[in-house]
Amino acid sequence: MNSPISRRNFLQQSALAGGALAASLSSVRNVHAASGGGPIKLALVGGGGRGTGAANQALSTGKDVQLVAMAELFQEKVDGALTALKAQHPNAVNVPPDRVFLGFEGYKQAIAACDVVILASPCVFRPPMFEEAVRQGKHVFMEKPVAIDAPGIRQVLAAAAEAKRKNLKVGVGLQRRHKLGYREAVRRIQDGAIGQFTYARTFWNMGTARAMVPRNPAWNELEYQLHNQFYFSWQCGDIHLDMGLHNIDVINWIKDMYPVRAMGVAGAEVRRGKDSGSLFDHFAIEYEYADGTRLFAQNRQIPGCFNYVAECAHGTQGAIEMINERNIFSITGPNAWKYEPEKPVVNPYQLEHDDLFNAIVNDQPYNEAERGALSCMTAIMGRMAGYSGKKIEWDEALNSTKLFVKPITSLNDEPPISPDADGAYPLPVPGRYEAI
Repeated sequence: MNSPISRRNFLQQSALAGGALAASLSSVRNVHAASGGGPIKLALVGGGGRGTGAANQALSTGKDVQLVAMAELFQEKVDGALTALKAQHPNAVNVPPDRVFLGFEGYKQAIAACDVVILASPCVFRPPMFEEAVRQGKHVFMEKPVAIDAPGIRQVLAAAAEAKRKNLKVGVGLQRRHKLGYREAVRRIQDGAIGQFTYARTFWNMGTARAMVPRNPAWNELEYQLHNQFYFSWQCGDIHLDMGLHNIDVINWIKDMYPVRAMGVAGAEVRRGKDSGSLFDHFAIEYEYADGTRLFAQNRQIPGCFNYVAECAHGTQGAIEMINERNIFSITGPNAWKYEPEKPVVNPYQLEHDDLFNAIVNDQPYNEAERGALSCMTAIMGRMAGYSGKKIEWDEALNSTKLFVKPITSLNDEPPISPDADGAYPLPVPGRYEAI
């Protein structure tokens, strides 16, 4: 985990590990298959909206899956998740009170009770949870981002390698990789439909993503922040990682490589002051790949502005525009093409679970953790560049020992940040912030 990693030696080591894995797969049995059959036992760690949605999709794969355990920090989230899931899957939810585990260590007990675990707590907690699931020999679906800093990414990469060795199946919540329109569009680009790739532009420009949860007088400051994970960068990694990651991952997918450096600008133009949390509201990051091509990535959350969420790639013989929420995939140029959406449209959030559980049931190699971690590292490198105002190199970013936040182990811990007398939270200052 703490060994220096470069792009070159990482890829070389991955290739060697892949060869060893292929030779050993025939002798390694699937953990569920080895358990003697019966329902696939599912545990949910993190009962918010995305965790509940992921559990619903896991229970909707058509496989014999039963939710048997939950881990959470807050009982009300357990109650909300179980109520919603029981309404949708009354015969597939069996979580008695003694299999509800509250607290920062509860995930270990939930993992012990299952064959497959969904990790959907705030991503600051993801690396040790993934590591524990792999240590216990369990299949995993983990939401993105998989970490918020370089030490966490290295922890995930190490656990990903161990998961491969153990033949565990791992899914990561980058659902564009499973959407049929994206799969066809990327295939065409890689087959030369836009000619030689020259540059890409990505956008996740929108208004405020969601309203803040009001303060409850019974909560301390840490509990308030934990109820508002998407407003505090120490939990979600800021908007460039939390949302812009989806765009960035598509370009990495097209390129089949990761950038070597990043630079750009970022800040908080309107998201400042009381009850604004601790996020920047805009990023504009330029990424450079080893072949000299560039990705220009915009990310903005400011109400009242023009909204646009898309990935655009340009080549010597054309360009493509990909708009996820409108199912638009369109190539212009000599090889003009427009995707005809399937009818009915297949939900990519469902597809990613269908693919994972098919691999579990049929004991097929399946591990998205490595590429998920490296795309997350790309976005983290971009955040480093935006926060610091400096040019950041891939190797120095990946090998950074700087923790984005100190470990939190109790609801009585001091919060990572505190508001000032006016209720405003501190923000990084470009030019002064030390990213590495």
